[in-house]
Amino acid sequence: MFKEETYRSIKMRILVAGSFTTYDIYAKAFAEAFRRLGHEVYSFDTDRFEMNEDNPFKVAVGKVKRHWLLGPAIGAASRALKREVREFKPDLVFLYHCYFFHPSAVRAISRLTTVFSYENDDPFEKRNDKPNPAYYLASARYCRLNYVFRRKNIEDFARIGVDNAKVLLPYYTETRNFPIACEKDIPLAFVGHGEDDGRDVMIKALLDAGLPFRLYGYEYCWSKSPLWPQLKNYYHGQANGDMYNTILNRVKVALVFFSKKNNDTYTTRSFELPVTKTVMLSEYTADMDSFWPEDECCVYFRNRDELVQKAKWLLENPKQMQVIADNAFNRLKALGCSETDRVREVLADYEAIVKGNSLP
Repeated sequence: MFKEETYRSIKMRILVAGSFTTYDIYAKAFAEAFRRLGHEVYSFDTDRFEMNEDNPFKVAVGKVKRHWLLGPAIGAASRALKREVREFKPDLVFLYHCYFFHPSAVRAISRLTTVFSYENDDPFEKRNDKPNPAYYLASARYCRLNYVFRRKNIEDFARIGVDNAKVLLPYYTETRNFPIACEKDIPLAFVGHGEDDGRDVMIKALLDAGLPFRLYGYEYCWSKSPLWPQLKNYYHGQANGDMYNTILNRVKVALVFFSKKNNDTYTTRSFELPVTKTVMLSEYTADMDSFWPEDECCVYFRNRDELVQKAKWLLENPKQMQVIADNAFNRLKALGCSETDRVREVLADYEAIVKGNSLP
C-alpha cells in the first residue's frame, strides 16, 4: 500500500489542467489537494482559451466551435500545454475534464512525463449539449491511466482498445462541504438540476401528498418541465456558492436523483450530503446501496408510492432520521470520500505505475 508519509516526503511536481475559473470543485479542488499533501502544483486553466462572452451570438458561435472542434482556441491551448509542460517539467500531468487539447499535444507530453486523465461526464453518451468527445477519446490512448466516474465507461473504453480505465469515485470538497451550526428548518428538498427523466413527476407526487417541500436549482432547467407551473410555487433559487453548503445543512431530508443522460448510478451530491448530516432519500441503485446500506445510512425509493411513503415516515420519526444521518456521516469518514482522499488514490496509482507494479 502506498502510504501517505511516502508521497508527503517525496515532493512531486504536478501540472493540473482543467477549468479553474468556472468551477471550484473539479480541477481547482484537485490542485489544492495536491498542494495540501505537500507537492508543487502548476495550474493550467483551460478557461482562458474558452470564449466567455455575454453576447448571445458569440455564445452560440462558441458552442458550434466546441461541438465541431473548430477555431484557433484548440491550437492555442495545445501549444500552451506542450510549452508549459516543457518549462515546468512535471512528474505528473493530470487532465481534468479536458476535451479540447489536440491528441497530438497529449501524445507529445506523454513522451516527456506521466499523463493521467479524469472525466466525470459520460463521454460515450452522444449529446448535443455536451462537448465533442472525439479529441478526449483519441488522447486517452496516450495517457497512462484514464479515470472515469462510472464503471460502465471501463467497458466503453475497452471496446475502443483502451484498457487502462479505472473508476475514481465522486467526493465532497472539504472547503465547500462541511457541517455548520444551524437549525435544520427545511423538512424536505431537492437541490439539483432539472432533467427530463421523471424526477418532476416524482416531486409532484410529494406536492400532491401535501408534504413540505422546497426546490433549488437552475431555473432554466426546471422551467422546461411541463409541471413547472406547479413546481415554481416551491422553487427557491439556485443555491450557489456559500449558500449551497448552508442549504444542505438546513435540509432534514434531501432527495437524490440520478442523471439518466449520464447513465449515473450515484452522484457527487450523494457524497456531499452525508457530511452535512442530511438524510438522503434516494433512488435505489446497487452502487448506492454498497456505499450507503439501505435504512442504515440512506433511505431508498423505487417508485412514486414508496417515495411518498418513506418521505412521510422520515419526517414523522425524527429520532430514527438522526440515527441514519449520523450513520452516514460516520461511514463517509470511514470510507475516505473527500477530494484529498481521491488525490491520495491518484498518488498511490502513480507510485504503482512508475514502479511497474499493479494498481492498488
